[in-house]
Amino acid sequence: MIVHCRLAYLACGLAIGSVALAQDATSAAEAVQSENIDLSGGDKANPATKALRTTLGHQGAYLVRGNKEVVNNRSWFRLEYSRFFLDSFYLQLDSKLNGFWKKDHRARADKRSTLFETTTPEAFLQYSAAGGQTSVKVGIQKIIWGESEAGAITDEVSPRNYSELFLVPLEESRIGQMMVSVDHFTSYGDLSFFYVPKPKFNQYAAPRSAYDTYPFNGTVSIADEKTDAKDHEFGMRWKKTFGKSDISFMAASLIDNNYGVRVSGMNAAGDMELLRSKQRTRLAGVTFNYTRGHFLVKGEVGYKTPKDFADMNGQLMDRDMVDSSLGVTYALGQSNTIGLEAVNSHVRAWNDRIMGIPKNGNSLVLNANFLFLNDNLSVNWLTIRSRPYSSIQSSLRTSYKWNDNTTFSIDAHLIDAQHVKSQLVTFRQRDQIVFRVQYQF
Repeated sequence: MIVHCRLAYLACGLAIGSVALAQDATSAAEAVQSENIDLSGGDKANPATKALRTTLGHQGAYLVRGNKEVVNNRSWFRLEYSRFFLDSFYLQLDSKLNGFWKKDHRARADKRSTLFETTTPEAFLQYSAAGGQTSVKVGIQKIIWGESEAGAITDEVSPRNYSELFLVPLEESRIGQMMVSVDHFTSYGDLSFFYVPKPKFNQYAAPRSAYDTYPFNGTVSIADEKTDAKDHEFGMRWKKTFGKSDISFMAASLIDNNYGVRVSGMNAAGDMELLRSKQRTRLAGVTFNYTRGHFLVKGEVGYKTPKDFADMNGQLMDRDMVDSSLGVTYALGQSNTIGLEAVNSHVRAWNDRIMGIPKNGNSLVLNANFLFLNDNLSVNWLTIRSRPYSSIQSSLRTSYKWNDNTTFSIDAHLIDAQHVKSQLVTFRQRDQIVFRVQYQF
């Protein structure tokens, strides 16, 4: 019965020819401040402000280098609901049903003509006493820390979906987790606290999919290492705003978003046996935004201790990391911006036994955003140049709002990675063009 309902949903999406590379769900704090949200959900309400929003969409992507073929052929149905009630409560839900059709690399990897998957980035209840300064949220949430366009400097709380590399937009890549969060607003700054009882991990490409880089091809056995250590997460942030500028300090005790994996020997079948373990790490960081005229200067520093790295013997080495970024954005008008950012990732006490990670990894980021045709056409260009294992990745994303309900998008993604140690070298034949259409009602 569930499968039939899913098929019905997605069949409707294809019939209408709709899509949603949907906008980020509005945060609870922003929603509380908004006076324009239509809670009636009437038929003539603007889809962007209705309490209940549904989106149907389809996406196709074609590889233009290497094996020129269709790589994405998928549809989705997205449900978003937000509602205030009883003066002090706010409910938010964001859930998505994906259907991967024949020729989509996800369906091919499972040798199926159709594959379904559901995701729920947000589903929480918020309580804020009328006239109070404190709000409490319980449920599936995402926590967004940091300012960098290129890396997780301090944005380490929410794991990410890397199943299709950087082709998944940053705002959609964060994975929601069950947690309790508290925000307290005062004249001396805003305090935020969170507690995650059971953290999730970064999501990587499915076996045999187009972006799978797993080197063993099923010839190993992976077991979870047993431990009595607690795996909950907790942390806090203090943020102070000065006009259009702000500064934040944060600290957290986290489970690394990546498992630590080491070789433990051979099993009875003669296959290599790997042990997968959860690694606790501590984060201390600072971020800032400074605005002057048309310029925005932003930066952040994150100190992480310890972080695990694989060595040449298949074991793990503990090292501390210092990640940092500094960027400048220039506003060409009310909506058009161009920005440049430098990012550095430094491994303390580095040695040449660490596999695949340089002592200092550097990136230079160019990001430009433009709006045309009465703000109905948006164009975004993002290029990241990485060294010392040289690579360049570029994305051009365009979106045209046909009317209040329908949006068409065309994207292009290019990868140039020649260095044998580059993390993108395996994907240098994955240049592609992506087409999307969405219908929201």
